Amino acid sequence: MTAFTQLNFSESDVLSNIREENVIGSGGSGKVYRIHLGNGNASHDEERGIGGGDGRMVAVKRIWNSRKVEEKLDKEFESEVKVLGNIRHNNIVKLLCCISSQEAKLLVYEYMENGSLDRWLHHRDREGATAPLDWPIRLAIAVDAAKGLSYMHHDCAPPIVHRDVKSSNILLDPDFQAKIADFGLARILVKSGEPQSVSAIGGTFGYMAPG
Repeated sequence: MTAFTQLNFSESDVLSNIREENVIGSGGSGKVYRIHLGNGNASHDEERGIGGGDGRMVAVKRIWNSRKVEEKLDKEFESEVKVLGNIRHNNIVKLLCCISSQEAKLLVYEYMENGSLDRWLHHRDREGATAPLDWPIRLAIAVDAAKGLSYMHHDCAPPIVHRDVKSSNILLDPDFQAKIADFGLARILVKSGEPQSVSAIGGTFGYMAPG
């Protein structure tokens, strides 16, 4: 396990909670788990919706371990660790640690209580949220996302290009502050304005910027 900040949990705490009942999402590269790393107060804290109140509720992204896609996902894993492990910004999701072995590749993040912007816009798996986001909140989310992207483009040295910005990769905390997530396709610019060579188009149809 490689830590990127001071942790109050161990590798075994994470691994022992990788169970199907904790799955909150899945995609082409693996599953995402919501894990409570508390001290026996999990049920009370979850009822209050604060996950222990001390950062002990975490999200764990588990990378599939298949020989057919191992090389591709290894690159995505390394990219996400390289990018998120070295940057800190209020509008970029915080990577707490990574766990890597021959059996598993795990990325452990701060838990974003309100899930993705995509779920709020399209009412996916969002029980009780019958009203859409109002326009002031939508504007604040757009500004937050822009701040995160501006930091990556102008304040990081070298600059970072996300390459897959979309509503499902914008996560929301309890106060609806937006943070950019999922840096598996990110590329670090070798020089300002000179991107690292890429062998294929990256991104999601409908969200890819025109060439």
